[in-house]
Amino acid sequence: MKFLIAALLLFVVGCDLHITNPAPVIAAGTTPGAITITNTNTNTATTDRSDTEATPTPTPAGTPPPVTGALPLPPYGEGVARDYAAANPHQVTHSCQLVDGEAAWAFLDGLLRVLSQRDARWGYLCKDANCTQQARDVVAYRASSGDTGIWIVDVLGNHCPGPGDSPTMVRWGVLPFETTRRWIGHR
Repeated sequence: MKFLIAALLLFVVGCDLHITNPAPVIAAGTTPGAITITNTNTNTATTDRSDTEATPTPTPAGTPPPVTGALPLPPYGEGVARDYAAANPHQVTHSCQLVDGEAAWAFLDGLLRVLSQRDARWGYLCKDANCTQQARDVVAYRASSGDTGIWIVDVLGNHCPGPGDSPTMVRWGVLPFETTRRWIGHR
C-alpha cells in the first residue's frame, strides 16, 4: 500500500498540471457576487399537520352550532394542553399504554384534571358502547346536555411511535363534531 501511495505521489509531482478556474460571468444589470435562488414547492402531500398549523375555529362566527344547544369548543384548550405538556415532558414521552402500561395514563389524566378545573365538560372519548375503554390519545368536550354531542381533540401526535419514528409530541388536532360518540368524565 505504501508503494502505491509513493508511486502516485511521484507521478503527481512529475506532472505539469495546470488547473484553471474560469472567471465568473456577471450578467448586465446585476450586482457582482449577487446570487439568486428560486424554490418551487412541488409538495403535494396531504398529511395532517394540525400539530403545526393554526387550529381551525370549530364553529366559525355566524355559523350555528352543529346540534341545537351545542356549545363551541372552548378557545383556551390548546394553550392549557401545551402548557401542561411543557411542564410534564416525561409524561408525554411515556404516554404509550402499550409500552408503559397504566403509568402512561398520567399525561391524559393530568391534562383532563387541569382542563376540568375550568369546565367539568372535559373528559375521555369512549371507544365502545359501554364506555369500558377510553381513547388513549384524545380528549373530549361534552357540548350538549347528554353524554353524546362532543368535540374530539387529538392531543398526542405520533402516539406510540415505532422504531425510527419521531417521538410523541403534544398537538391540538380538532376533529369534526360528533353527534353519536360518547363521552365520560372519568376513567
